[in-house]
Amino acid sequence: SDLVNQIDDMYRLWLTSMPSPSFPVPVLQGGIKITNEPPKGLRANLSRTFQDITTEIYEGCSKSREYKKLLYALAFFHAAILERRKFGPIGWNVPYEWMDSDFQVSREQVQMYLESQPGVPWITLKYIIAEVNYGGRVTDDKDVRLISAFLKRYFNEGVLEDGYKLSPLDAYTCPNEGSLEEVREHVRKLPMDEDPQVFGLHPNAQITAQTEAARQFLGIILSVQPRIASGAAIRPEELVAQMAEAFLGRVPKVMNRKEADPETYKK
Repeated sequence: SDLVNQIDDMYRLWLTSMPSPSFPVPVLQGGIKITNEPPKGLRANLSRTFQDITTEIYEGCSKSREYKKLLYALAFFHAAILERRKFGPIGWNVPYEWMDSDFQVSREQVQMYLESQPGVPWITLKYIIAEVNYGGRVTDDKDVRLISAFLKRYFNEGVLEDGYKLSPLDAYTCPNEGSLEEVREHVRKLPMDEDPQVFGLHPNAQITAQTEAARQFLGIILSVQPRIASGAAIRPEELVAQMAEAFLGRVPKVMNRKEADPETYKK
């Protein structure tokens, strides 16, 4: 009750995941917007993924070795396809907005199929993850083929072996079966700056990514600069008002029937 009394009477909170016509636009413009974006970098993405995974989840499958190996491979796949977006059309033809929910659903399905099947249903898992869970957001036909081929590197019988390489580079291997803390320590040892070869791209693709990052950075800086007109700053609202007045000045005046020519309103 004490906390309720401390809440300001003017406090309002609106939580929504989709556009709403009933939400007042001025409040949206003046409010503070917060979003949970995926971290930048392969290592940072993997680190957050395994920080969110609890020991109960990590140790919650009877087929411990298979589940832990596939869980890390799935997390690596999730981070890799997100990072490919920074390479522009070289990475994906369309920058898809995959979310943590895609990973969570896939993780639960991996555990479910491992518990219900005598072995590892590779074909089923690859189809559900690449074609349904993540592929459901993919619209470009070339990207559909790419994401299916991309998952094959991580979901195959080789990933169950110790030291399996998840990329052409030696630094990215699947950790040995162990505790959750050991996996987190394995992630902390990954390189800070990943080579484009991790994502199946040529090393020169980094040039494209860095150029795009610099362009976006400069674009943001320019966007926050005040608009100058006649030596004084002008706000967007004032600019819209000026344009509306200019348009109104161009509109012809309402015709007066009494002042019009007799033939104008003749039927």
